[in-house]
Amino acid sequence: MAQDYPDDQVRVGTPERERAIGLLNDAFSGGYLEIVEFEERSESVYAAKTRGDLRVVLDNLPVAGHLFPEAPVAGAVVPVGGAVVPVGQQVTFDAEWETVRRKGGWSVPANILVTGSMGTIDLDFTSAMLPGPLVNLELQVSTCTVKLRVGHDQEIRYATLDRSRWSSVKDKAGAPVRVGGSVINVTGSISWMTGLTIRRA
Repeated sequence: MAQDYPDDQVRVGTPERERAIGLLNDAFSGGYLEIVEFEERSESVYAAKTRGDLRVVLDNLPVAGHLFPEAPVAGAVVPVGGAVVPVGQQVTFDAEWETVRRKGGWSVPANILVTGSMGTIDLDFTSAMLPGPLVNLELQVSTCTVKLRVGHDQEIRYATLDRSRWSSVKDKAGAPVRVGGSVINVTGSISWMTGLTIRRA
């Protein structure tokens, strides 16, 4: 039975939910969760309103103590462009009049935010090193060209992506050829004639 804490009613926001997803990724990678349970707990993270809600999601996992540390806790890290970034921390790619391109064996952060306008975003996940079964890709772009390429067993979900101002999504990938691969969850907003194209290798 989960322990009650005096701050269980404190509201949580995006930073706390991202930390929880990062910890679930760690637990899955360590073999503590089955894929079905990982997906169920991930859905509960996004629905969580309070610290108590998030504690229930991480209940009985070895990583639970890292959810609300009183002081910074050394955690798992992934290399991003030569730097070291803690798992769960959001990494920002700026596409303001720029081209952001990642391909080959690049290390994918668990949480990515892409911002900017009048740019090109080209992310190829086919040979990338993914941090776990779920990658959160948040788009906050306008008048951009966005290209995403996935591998045979990878799945892209974009049901909650907000499209406005004549923006469009062209999903040419279809369903994964094999099951059991990572899920790339695309959220956020695309606007002002931004075109998102999804292809499969």
